[in-house]
Amino acid sequence: MQTTSAPQKPYATVTMIFTWTCALLLTTPYAQGEPSDTEEEPIEQLSLQALSEDKKVSLDGFLRANYIGAIGDTTASLIPEALLGTQIDHARLRLTGEIEGFSYRFGLDALNSELSLQDAWISHEVSQEVRVTLGQFRAPFLTSGLLDADRLLFPVRRTRNGIFYSVRSPGLQVNGGDGRFGWSAAMQDGIIDPSDTLATVRLSYDFTGRGMLPWEGALGSNFKPHLWATAALSKEDALESGTASALELHYVAGRYSFALESIDYGDDYDLEGGNWGPNEITDMRGERRGDTQPLSVTATYMFVPDLIEFAVRYEDFDDNRGDGFRANDTNGVEGDTDYDRSNLYIGINYYVDGHDMKVHLGHLHETRDGIDDGDDLYIWAAGISLSF
Repeated sequence: MQTTSAPQKPYATVTMIFTWTCALLLTTPYAQGEPSDTEEEPIEQLSLQALSEDKKVSLDGFLRANYIGAIGDTTASLIPEALLGTQIDHARLRLTGEIEGFSYRFGLDALNSELSLQDAWISHEVSQEVRVTLGQFRAPFLTSGLLDADRLLFPVRRTRNGIFYSVRSPGLQVNGGDGRFGWSAAMQDGIIDPSDTLATVRLSYDFTGRGMLPWEGALGSNFKPHLWATAALSKEDALESGTASALELHYVAGRYSFALESIDYGDDYDLEGGNWGPNEITDMRGERRGDTQPLSVTATYMFVPDLIEFAVRYEDFDDNRGDGFRANDTNGVEGDTDYDRSNLYIGINYYVDGHDMKVHLGHLHETRDGIDDGDDLYIWAAGISLSF
């Protein structure tokens, strides 16, 4: 939420000037390509990485079109009414390159018909183990937030918490690793309040040494086991003492994949006085997350290796509006609420050319017990994704 009256911190001003001055020389090289041989050459970590010397400049992107239909009221849903129907929800164009040891990317996206600046930064490898990045990027917190939309399993978006942490903002990041261990630390403009600071630390460990697959699911594993885990912590000044911590576990073996994402939002994460409320929407039906421990579990199975993949995801929002929580309805009448939401996704992907060209079908059942008893939401979606 933008606050125009709050003063900008000096580092944020410098960052924005630097970012726009270098707008045509900025990049975010995530390891998106499919591996040619995961045994001879491990997959790169999901992080900000340098390009190879033989790839100085490139232009790439992706196009994703979806049809989304709903049965039920989409109010306060993660799939709002504006996303229903047929539309191109992503039209991404990215310029990537390297000059004298500096990597850069500049990206634009016609996101739901609105042009937006995406990753835009310059990075430099200080040593073989340390890289420094300055510009606009996503906080290094959740894997589901760091992946681009053309690397996801479902046409109806990423995990609920991944949506929150897929927002980009200007800042400084330092990351590196040594063998199987990787780390990232970032200071950025806040997401809830840009005049505040968002601090994030992320650690990862690759147990098998074959790399972390830079997409969801079991595609491209070459029937070799992959196992990795991450831990992350974030804190935004606007949230006073509120913090968010995350633990992830990812396992891929043969036709199967499994991913666990667990978040712990501090008691004071979004209490009264912050920019998130209070009001009837955020208190009862919105995304107030303080004192919750949401959980996401994803599993997939390849019916035909690297061609047809079945996927299931369950998300428990762990809403903290249990018995005894007092809230006002739209008429100002105070009453108890017992609001408990969860999502169940089911989908099938057909990979024409891996994640570079795929067709996917998906169904989402959103359960909204408590305030909306008997008013569950059912979403059906079909989409196609093309990357170049």
